[in-house]
Amino acid sequence: MKGLIVLGNIFLMNILAGLVHAADYEALKKEYPYYAHNDTAVTGVANEMQMLHSGIASLLKRIDLIRKAKKRISIEYFIWEQDSAGLLLFHELIKRAKEGIDVRIILDKSITIIEMDEFFAEAVAKYGIDLRHYNRALDPSTAQFRTHRKILVIDGEEGITGGRNIGDDYFDLDEVYNFLDRDIYVKGPMAKAMQDSFDAYWNDSIVKKSRVLDTNPSSNRLHRDARERRRYQAHKDEVLERLRREAKEWIESHEEAAPLVERVEKIARPILNKYPVLSCPKATYVSDKPGANFIKRLFVKKYKENFRVSRKVLFDFMKNKTGDTLYLASPYFMLNKAWQEALSDILRKGKDIQVFTNSLGSTDAFYVAANFYRIIPKWSAAGVQTFIHDSRYDAIDPVLNETVEKARWGMHEKTQVYNDNSFYVGTYNIDNRSDFYNAEMGVFCEGSPELTKDLLDDMKLRKEKGYVIVDENHAVNKSGENVDYYGNATEKQVKIMKAMTIPSLLLEPLM
Repeated sequence: MKGLIVLGNIFLMNILAGLVHAADYEALKKEYPYYAHNDTAVTGVANEMQMLHSGIASLLKRIDLIRKAKKRISIEYFIWEQDSAGLLLFHELIKRAKEGIDVRIILDKSITIIEMDEFFAEAVAKYGIDLRHYNRALDPSTAQFRTHRKILVIDGEEGITGGRNIGDDYFDLDEVYNFLDRDIYVKGPMAKAMQDSFDAYWNDSIVKKSRVLDTNPSSNRLHRDARERRRYQAHKDEVLERLRREAKEWIESHEEAAPLVERVEKIARPILNKYPVLSCPKATYVSDKPGANFIKRLFVKKYKENFRVSRKVLFDFMKNKTGDTLYLASPYFMLNKAWQEALSDILRKGKDIQVFTNSLGSTDAFYVAANFYRIIPKWSAAGVQTFIHDSRYDAIDPVLNETVEKARWGMHEKTQVYNDNSFYVGTYNIDNRSDFYNAEMGVFCEGSPELTKDLLDDMKLRKEKGYVIVDENHAVNKSGENVDYYGNATEKQVKIMKAMTIPSLLLEPLM
């Protein structure tokens, strides 16, 4: 009974907290951590930007920034994998922390994907790195609200955001599966806005300092017999010690780091050098607010406008900035009511829409593919030109080796181009998770035909190497030849996807 009263009080407190209304959108635009705009003609200060199309080049750019930092490095990611790229970046960060650089990291603590848990936080803490976690909630409702943001900022002056998490598959290093993705490097006021938004998350109560659980809790409630209590405690201590040891040993392993850096430098530097650094006359940085949860979604007035800032600005740009053609690139193409209305409105105005997304053969999510292949014939018939990735290496830029080239490839970029001088690069997927649950962010640029052309040229190369969906069960390549509608998927993949059709309908609100 006492436990029920406690749970009831917690629930009531959450409701009361949710009833505290956030500022409306117009006021929110003035809150610098979540919405920042810089017009060079007004401020006299420019934002420099560089498209990072290649994964391995984007990894090298991160290494460059880490080595360049003078005071502080701020990092936030949805995923940080326990692999070569993840270890390499930790080694670079440890070097800088030892030199007195303030290194702060926020990683999402989704129970389904987290690898850098509290044991790794403890392992890097001894070097001076403060690693914290976003939203440790275990209940199914609140656990849906993740940080999907991607940030690396140095000194509030230069930064990178975009689609890539930290892992071999995001940096063209994995020999089994890799992502075509895109990041953007920013130097100027937008980098400061990015760091300010990081600070807002860092100081929010939803971000917790990670620590290993107490190794000596009372087990009286579980085991009344003294011998059983000792046995239980010894087993628990043994497990905790093993996890501690494994995290420490992984962080301290050095065999792969130096040779990998040399190989990355050799391949990526020429790619990176060919990407122009250009000025953006009008730049906007936007981020969702931290701390969203199930109760706030239910009770906060204008929840979407107040917490889902990225969504609001994206829809504003689509509505007001789209020229003759709207170009969309997203790994998921899941159209809720708002998206259906927005795209239908653009089509009614006689404008074109081109979409680049995953095929069944290239996706990492069967349930998303099931919904995509259910809805896309209708949208193709309505006039949306849909390009799907064919699951193969696109051969635009070199990668680590031939085995990586032959791996399966998906696409993961989140990009929108509105006209010949306006675009968005960020973390937002076209799905319900980005619309309602995940905290998202991104950078908009207006007034730079050169930057827009650089982005659009690469987008066109990618989609032209893929397939065009003509109608149901019919796709062609750029030469007009019939190709596999499912993007070279295996029979097993097709069977799994079809078996997911009904479950994916039921799960669609969470996608």
